[in-house]
Amino acid sequence: MDVSQYLEIFIDETNGHLQNLSDCIMSLEKDPENMDTINEIFRAAHSLKGMAGTMGFKRMQRLTHDMENVFQEVRSNNMSVTSGLVDVLFQCLDAIDAYLENVKESSEEGTDDNEAIIQELNDILAAGTGNAPAKEEKPAVKEEPAQNEGEDRFQKKYLDIEFSEKEKEELRVSEEKGMKLYGMTVYIQEDCLLKAARAFLVFKAVEDFGNIIVYNPTSQDIEDEKFGFDFSFYFASETELDKILEVSKAVSEIEEVVGEKVEYKELTAAAAKKEEEAAAAAREQEQKKEAAAPVPAAGAKPQTQPQAQNGKKPNAGKPVTNRTVRVDIEKLDALMNQVSELIIAKNSLVSIGSTSDGGVGSSNSQAFHEQIEYLERITTGLHESVMKVRMVPIESVVQKFPRMIRDLSKKLDKKMELHMTGEDTELDRTVVDQIGDPLQHLLRNSADHGLENTELRKKRGKPETGSIHLNAFQEGNNVIIEVSDDGNGIDTENVKNKAIERGLITPEQGAALSQKEIIDFLFMPSFSMAKQISDVSGRGVGLDVVKSNIEALGGDVEVKSILGEGSKFTVRLPLTLAIIQALMVEVRGEKYAISLGSIETIEEIMADEIKFVQAKEVIHIRGMVIPLIRLDQLLDCEPEEEEKESLTVIIVRKGDKFAGLIVDELNGQQEIVIKSLGKYINNSTKIISGATVLGDGEVALILDVNTLF
Repeated sequence: MDVSQYLEIFIDETNGHLQNLSDCIMSLEKDPENMDTINEIFRAAHSLKGMAGTMGFKRMQRLTHDMENVFQEVRSNNMSVTSGLVDVLFQCLDAIDAYLENVKESSEEGTDDNEAIIQELNDILAAGTGNAPAKEEKPAVKEEPAQNEGEDRFQKKYLDIEFSEKEKEELRVSEEKGMKLYGMTVYIQEDCLLKAARAFLVFKAVEDFGNIIVYNPTSQDIEDEKFGFDFSFYFASETELDKILEVSKAVSEIEEVVGEKVEYKELTAAAAKKEEEAAAAAREQEQKKEAAAPVPAAGAKPQTQPQAQNGKKPNAGKPVTNRTVRVDIEKLDALMNQVSELIIAKNSLVSIGSTSDGGVGSSNSQAFHEQIEYLERITTGLHESVMKVRMVPIESVVQKFPRMIRDLSKKLDKKMELHMTGEDTELDRTVVDQIGDPLQHLLRNSADHGLENTELRKKRGKPETGSIHLNAFQEGNNVIIEVSDDGNGIDTENVKNKAIERGLITPEQGAALSQKEIIDFLFMPSFSMAKQISDVSGRGVGLDVVKSNIEALGGDVEVKSILGEGSKFTVRLPLTLAIIQALMVEVRGEKYAISLGSIETIEEIMADEIKFVQAKEVIHIRGMVIPLIRLDQLLDCEPEEEEKESLTVIIVRKGDKFAGLIVDELNGQQEIVIKSLGKYINNSTKIISGATVLGDGEVALILDVNTLF
């Protein structure tokens, strides 16, 4: 059977079960007696086993089967949850995850049997069950009535099948050829997934021994999952029934298979008898209806609309449909591109409207502008709707981190805890997909370099257990993710000495550097403070990979640290990479766009208000000293012949830092579509983050003011 059509569903479902198992096992380690958690782990392992078996992944099925066996003993109170058991269970999850990665790459699970892990599970199982033999007697007594109930429930439903003439002929011919005829009914477990796949695995198993002649329901209905939790069929084979029942029951998540050898004459005789009984019952029912029907009055129309029976509404019991759908990210990208083109077209109409009187009369002009406003409302609403569809919580990325910190705690022999807040903060899907690795590196850095060992923490009067915090929240058009710890902090003297040792600066230059400038060395390629290279962090790449990955997303990262108290890495990311609200400005006749999310205020100042601090221009506004940046100088424009008396200053903000950008003119607010510069322009300054097409066809460059701080 071809199960490739179920591969994407299998991957999604397995990812969900793995994360659920990881969360539950983490909880179980803290509360080993929680039966709800134990039952949930058993259920998830059971589902994984069934899914793996359905897809034909025997190694994954075997591993999850042994996990399920262990938790069956835990559920039965024959075994207690220990730290060693939790370690082995996490090894199992890693092995299943490795199988899943192979499936994603090649549609095959790979060749690793993970014998060592399976042996550990079996050793734990053997040791655990040997301690409580008396408890094994109790379930046998309780299960007896359940088995009797099962025998009543597992009916021979194949006896109810009505045959077509073609099916009768095939049954007769098969029997005449000396083959045995079998009727079989297969019962699937009610909590199983992919019922159709289970059914076809049964068909594949039995067809190795003969030929299926009759299906009930039809094979098409089974493929479409239009059936309950059982199906029946008639089968012609030379093999004995026991063998066929055995291979059918061997299929994962098949609860029971009932069947027997049948004779063609008996089948057709029984079928004929049922047809006669059904016909007689139909005739009797028709006679009762005719006798009970009232005589209609003259001219009255016969009633044709059926009445609801037993007072029930026709729609009673209608299932509630799932309100979510999975959408390929490429389809969303295509939709976003269309919205982008619509916004460009809208901007073009706005531009035409501002340079034309819109017609002969003022009424035409007013109607034109009303339509423009209507179009603007529609495009803005469409943009917001598409963006909401693309936004996903960062929970999908950060939910794996508690497990990672737990493993690092054991590996580094440090007591540590991860505290997370703001997991429901939403980001564009493309940003979320790429932020996982940088955050993981920052957390590993905090665990390895940040937190001290237990002895040193005791000496400093700190709690033995170190704390790592991951906090996410929205700020304007940005999402802020903070990774902090209460560890040693960054020793800037050591960093400075390392930079001098590597020849990056002279001792004289080092003496004049600020703390921020010294910390920035950590983000340089191949700059690492690790005393020895490990597989946790400090692999010789420093934090430059983190910085480059975040900047590639249009974000930035900054660090604050107090020696002996801890460090905080602040990652700032844009909500979206596609469409933003921007302020359009001019510098020497060239148009530029600045994201509104970065702008605090706009000020008009007199030239004589500019002061100098350490040879740099600043202004004093509302109790703050704000450094000035002349965009014409930064963008290497021609200087003005004479200084203006009045200057337009845009106050921009990044975190708690401010700067004032001097521009020539303001051209108003506009919704712009961000276009990448690609490889055509070598942008060494980093201040130009992209470009946009304006309504009049002109191209404006987008300024990333975060690079100015």
